[in-house]
Amino acid sequence: MGSDELRVRQKRERESRRESIIVATQQLLNEKTFESITMDDIALKSDFAKASIYQYFKNKDELMSEVFSKSLEMQCYLIEDKCISQRDPVQAMRNYILLEFDFIHLNPWMPKVSATIPFIGFNAENRLIELYNKKKILITSIIERGQIEGSFIVSDLVVLTNMILGVSAGFANYLATHISADLQSPVIEILVSTIIKGMTRGSSNESN
Repeated sequence: MGSDELRVRQKRERESRRESIIVATQQLLNEKTFESITMDDIALKSDFAKASIYQYFKNKDELMSEVFSKSLEMQCYLIEDKCISQRDPVQAMRNYILLEFDFIHLNPWMPKVSATIPFIGFNAENRLIELYNKKKILITSIIERGQIEGSFIVSDLVVLTNMILGVSAGFANYLATHISADLQSPVIEILVSTIIKGMTRGSSNESN
């Protein structure tokens, strides 16, 4: 095996080990609270020695910020796949709200972790900001398309995007912890319809 092939193999193996640690941590977050998880727990779950984990992450907070980055990355991918590809902006927005609910239901730790991890100063900080901004841009593009096509009310894009992100995530977090994962639930349909109605042209919220 040549030196270049060896370097490629070593890099691939390192990335694989790093990914295994991240996946194990995600699993732990669905079983235990962020505060109660220790590096020993992560080592046991990932089947790595604790000293080995510190070769990839300098502490638990840095590891958690990377876990959150991975989750945001997946969410952006799903928004692109399920929402941006949808020609009808109203249906695209419906898909996003349902996706938000389903994602938080599968990852109930996300809202709490995002509110408690001190991301500032970690290497993942810039990536987190980049991914969150990417998510905002994706949602903005759906809203803008709906405004251009006459489906959505004409309002400040930044304000409307932030409103949709906050409302959909907030309700999704509440519903994910109080009802089943059935996306056909009448309660979920009422929620989605209410949000959509609030931003649709002809609604009582539209300015004259």
